[in-house]
Amino acid sequence: MADRKRVGIVELARSLRLSTYTVSRALNGHSDVADDTRKRVVAAAAEVGYRPNALGRTLRRGRADAVGFLLTPSPTALVDSYFLPLLTGIDAVLAPAGYAVLVAGAAPDEQETETLRRLVEGRRVDAVILTRVRVGDPRADYLRRQGFPFVMLGRDGDRPETPFVDADHRATGRAATAWLAARGHRRIALINTPAQVNASRQRLLGWQEALAAAGLAADPDWHRCGDYTAEAGRRQTAALLALSPRPTAILCGNDEMAFGAVEAARAAGLSVGSDVSIIGCDDIPIAALANPPLTTFRTSLRPFGERLAEQLLALLRGETPPSHLVVPELVERGSAGPAPA
Repeated sequence: MADRKRVGIVELARSLRLSTYTVSRALNGHSDVADDTRKRVVAAAAEVGYRPNALGRTLRRGRADAVGFLLTPSPTALVDSYFLPLLTGIDAVLAPAGYAVLVAGAAPDEQETETLRRLVEGRRVDAVILTRVRVGDPRADYLRRQGFPFVMLGRDGDRPETPFVDADHRATGRAATAWLAARGHRRIALINTPAQVNASRQRLLGWQEALAAAGLAADPDWHRCGDYTAEAGRRQTAALLALSPRPTAILCGNDEMAFGAVEAARAAGLSVGSDVSIIGCDDIPIAALANPPLTTFRTSLRPFGERLAEQLLALLRGETPPSHLVVPELVERGSAGPAPA
């Protein structure tokens, strides 16, 4: 027999003195191969450790039975607590339909587009889910040029042609700011997620609209951006609290940055919830266990994942699924309250 490490179907067929066609049919369980021949082929394949060529099989069948989940990782982790329930929901729908989820992480630059190109042009996936979508996202532009099926967690602007699932970040920015203004806050800051992300732009609009409705100015110094991490929240909050006058309330673009904001407020000798109010977004599991428990917006991410997967399956069937824009629920806890006297 051929070397175990290098044996392919040609070598296997030659060793058995059969055609590659017969060996292939036997290994794939086709009924036109005699039972004795099939057993002999299967036994020989097991003996030499033969494995079918996955790429060749994909090319023959015209599908990979896999969906790419393109993740721009945070600086601290590839898959953070935000994405785990989302992936659970995606897999719950795709696995029964016969699709695996291939998670691919890359930095948000040319490397990210190159990773996507390898997945698509290498025929390793049948469709793609994009996350942390940016305005005018080059990944979305590439997939549209390729005519490749994809859906988005978020939006890349106001383009309606690609199905998406998204939280209404404009509504959350408006609701959080209005909630704080109704409790007497007049200096309300926003620590946003990265500026190029569409969610950040929507949240900024909501913040500005609510301030205007309350007769308050949107001071540019009170709008900062961070990279999703607690360290970014800590750093930006420290800068905000050094202003004079300082903000009495801070809305953060995600819970991780809100945890950093809490840490910075404490380091400045302030009591969170009374001296300064802090609100997050996402309601990740540890938000309720924080000290004080974090006021935040609840986004049910497993249903988001299920909807994304259902959209993909519809696209693969040749259908045009609807998009979903969901308004998250404000969960009031101890980290936010009335303005200080």
